[in-house]
Amino acid sequence: MLLQEAMELLAVDEGGVYVDATLGGGGYAEAMLLAGARVFGFDTDPAAHRTASERLATFGEQFILVKENFAMLSDALNHLPAFVKYGGCLDGIVYDLGVSSHQFDTTSVGLSYRVDAPLDMRLDPRLSMSAKSIISQYDETKLKEIFRNYGEEPYAGPIARKIVQARAVRAIDTTTELAAIVAKGIREDKKNETLSRIFQALRIEVNHELDNLRSSLEQAVGMLCDGGRIVVVAYHSLEDRIVKEFFRNESQPEFAAGSIGALKERIDLSSARLKVLTKKAVTPSAEEIIRNPRARSAKLRAAEKM
Repeated sequence: MLLQEAMELLAVDEGGVYVDATLGGGGYAEAMLLAGARVFGFDTDPAAHRTASERLATFGEQFILVKENFAMLSDALNHLPAFVKYGGCLDGIVYDLGVSSHQFDTTSVGLSYRVDAPLDMRLDPRLSMSAKSIISQYDETKLKEIFRNYGEEPYAGPIARKIVQARAVRAIDTTTELAAIVAKGIREDKKNETLSRIFQALRIEVNHELDNLRSSLEQAVGMLCDGGRIVVVAYHSLEDRIVKEFFRNESQPEFAAGSIGALKERIDLSSARLKVLTKKAVTPSAEEIIRNPRARSAKLRAAEKM
């Protein structure tokens, strides 16, 4: 999503070194490869490994698959001889933070409340804690916290209470069992959005998504060459807020001529590492939303290494 806009902001150089931090089906990686870049693609999903490897096979050594989460960005790249050979810094990195349609539809992962599947949600099969573990082990207070903080669910407390009461009677093993408990007593016209928020919160908790994003952005800035760029496409407010605040905190503030800010002489700008390229988030065109309704919530932000 927002592929064309992302490529324009990355300004891919032929022969440059780039990372697709969320490889998925390989769309962003392919676009960079076609522009002549050398690309490292990060993903922990075995299905993505197969799909992207087949799609990008014709690019040979121009593409390197990295079977790690982007939270391991620095460590993984610095242990790859090819990265050291290419100069040890990145000309750009792109994050597409949305969960793919394939992942939602894969019954073994259990991300969707619409599909009867084991209550798992691990996008990296190496993770030890599944959604089932969280639902069965977290106390009511902890469940309430993740539903409120990661799902922004207004009825986090009552829903957590219903889950604790239900699991005292029998184990909650599947997505549809959990969905039935959450939806009980919710107005019909509110059920889908409530279930979406609860399942989102569980997915974020299972996969440590927000902590991983914060860690990876920090690593990315350190690994960019001067003038290298970060492009991030986020799909919900929590991710977008992290990206927006990170870019703001790492960037040099811009003041209009004659403004109070411009007149202050004691502002320390020496620590600024980024220049923000998108004053406002870039959003999908009406045409893209028609083609792919899931793009509706996408927001793209970009920054450049000072």
